[in-house]
Amino acid sequence: MSPFGFTRSRRAPGSTPDGRRGVARTIGVSTATLTVLALSAVSLPAQAAPAAQPTVSLASAATAPAGWKLAWADEFSGTTLNRAVWNVANRSTYGDGNKELACLMDRPQNVKVSSGLLTIAARKEATPITCGTRDTRFPAGRTYTSAMLHTKNKLAFQYGRFEIRAKMPTTQGTSKGLWPAYWMRPAAGGIGELDILELIGTGKSDPYSADKVSQTIHYDYVGTHRKQSHVHKLASGNFADGFHNYAVEWAPGSIKWFVDGTLTYTRTLSTTSWIDKAFVGKFYLRLNMAVGGTWPGSPDANTAFPANYQVDYVRVFRR
Repeated sequence: MSPFGFTRSRRAPGSTPDGRRGVARTIGVSTATLTVLALSAVSLPAQAAPAAQPTVSLASAATAPAGWKLAWADEFSGTTLNRAVWNVANRSTYGDGNKELACLMDRPQNVKVSSGLLTIAARKEATPITCGTRDTRFPAGRTYTSAMLHTKNKLAFQYGRFEIRAKMPTTQGTSKGLWPAYWMRPAAGGIGELDILELIGTGKSDPYSADKVSQTIHYDYVGTHRKQSHVHKLASGNFADGFHNYAVEWAPGSIKWFVDGTLTYTRTLSTTSWIDKAFVGKFYLRLNMAVGGTWPGSPDANTAFPANYQVDYVRVFRR
């Protein structure tokens, strides 16, 4: 998850986080129900025996864009998070390489499923939260908390259409320091990163940016780091006004971004020679909201907490 013009620092290689409504809900299953086709690529840890598969239920073809078939979806239609798919970082300082401020928590105050939505909530705590024994930056505890969900070792895909419908908390003037994102990383480890969406909150004196979303790809994070990025601006309104649809279509030698069904950015081998080097094998999903850091800066007195990143659904389609 990296900004428009900033190279995000990472944890050491191999380090992982400890442990995004207009469509009719035709799936009709709880979040404990996993929608999987044979085409979907599920990756399980080698050392663990495969868990019993949840009940299979297919969505109506009407939910799929033309030319695509639904491979997997989480509609967040129940009252509990589907732990068969989602990991939730707990008391994690992931993001410290970017000097982020939040302790990532696995608790209802920061991540919950209700009323057909997944909500990731960034909070300012009345009492600092201790964020594990390795938190050398804030050993007395952290003032801010948030959440990160990811599907590493549980669900991963190579190629497809990755779609999310979400409402952002990045209101103009009252969201300084917020950084919601939906992105993908290699399941087996590697050098690629695909940022489907990133938004940055703003303070009252900041340039207007509540109508902008960043769409980025990365190659490596160190000496050979390369990235290409695009900022899409809404024709009217902003991303905190209501729910918007964000999608990426990933194919061999091609990545395309969409906002509300409109193609906004394309990268191919002709524009990006390293695209097939960075995007090899299966990638897993990450949903999170950072607080603070080198790019968004720290929250200010006008930042409204709790700040809710609301996700209507996450869907994956295959040809």
